[in-house]
Amino acid sequence: MDKFRILVFSTYAKIGGTQKTLLDFFQYASHDRFTYYHCVLLAHDILMDEIAKLQPHIPQTSFNMRGYWDIRAWWKLYHFAKDKRLDLMHTNGLKADIIGRCVGRLLGVPVNIASIHSTDPWRKWYHVWLDRYTSWMTDMYLANSEAGRLAMRRRERISLPKMMTISNGIDFERFDPDHIDGQRIQALREEFGILSTTKVLGMVANLCHMKEHKTLIDALPRIHARFPNAICVFVGIDRMHGEIQRYVNERGCEQSVIFAGFQKDIPEWLALMDIFLLPSLWEGLPNAMLEAMAMRRPVIATPVGDVPEILTHGETGLLIPTHNPDALADAVILLLKSPEIAFKIAEAGQRLIREKYSIQTMVAQTEQLYERLILAKREKRQYNKHV
Repeated sequence: MDKFRILVFSTYAKIGGTQKTLLDFFQYASHDRFTYYHCVLLAHDILMDEIAKLQPHIPQTSFNMRGYWDIRAWWKLYHFAKDKRLDLMHTNGLKADIIGRCVGRLLGVPVNIASIHSTDPWRKWYHVWLDRYTSWMTDMYLANSEAGRLAMRRRERISLPKMMTISNGIDFERFDPDHIDGQRIQALREEFGILSTTKVLGMVANLCHMKEHKTLIDALPRIHARFPNAICVFVGIDRMHGEIQRYVNERGCEQSVIFAGFQKDIPEWLALMDIFLLPSLWEGLPNAMLEAMAMRRPVIATPVGDVPEILTHGETGLLIPTHNPDALADAVILLLKSPEIAFKIAEAGQRLIREKYSIQTMVAQTEQLYERLILAKREKRQYNKHV
């Protein structure tokens, strides 16, 4: 049988949780059964470079789109895809969803899948309208969390048979705390001036409104009253144009916050942290939290998205209310003053993640979905020919 031809179409290629999941997906995909293509609506960026290093045989391109009505980008997508004889297009991001559906329809691509990566409460009425009234061109909405699936169901009114959930997965060979290079950890400490006695409170999240870095910054004075040697380490791209840095400076805690920026060696950074924090305003299934738990880090997070399905308070993590620096500080103080509690939570969290969230399972389930939808569409077309 010929390979199935799959085009993965993303809105942008800046590195975030969604893009890291896609990178892992391509690494573990069945390239003997599927031919993959990847294109990006906006500018060429880090994700495409990383894919090229890991899977150089995957054809990629970007379209530098300026807006929904940038016809050149639509035309470039059409020409990129038209000779590929695609079996399926899988889109990521609202702009890619809308444009991919329309271009896929013009090209006669048999199957269209749209991903749901979060609950997306930021969507305006016109986003909802566009998604809802082009949804007839989509065969399946694939969510990585039940929270995201239910939000889409309520807001866009997508029918249940067109929706399913496949959870994110973690590469346990990479995120293994027992196989981390201690010299690399020491090098990070020396590079950023982190003493071995320092308590490191870490976030791996691009600097953006939804991740709520400011809550941790506001919690620092209360934490420092008990643990003056505690610092915050923020790993991620700045999408707020220096707003968080200015916020830190205004509060006079610049000596206690490290902005590490984009980093590739996330397992080493997680190993450096004493506590991982995620005080987000909304989420789907946060990959960074799963990675931290796989690295046996105790996690403090807000009960948003599918987080409460993973973190049982006091067992596999600690849950705190959103926008509550005092609660965050108290949770941090509890774990720092009671290392036995922190270790117990971290071990339980790691066991849970290893049991339920492997990257191999995620890839296998996704490719099974691809094959099922493609074969069903082929069978339907064959039937229609003989009617």
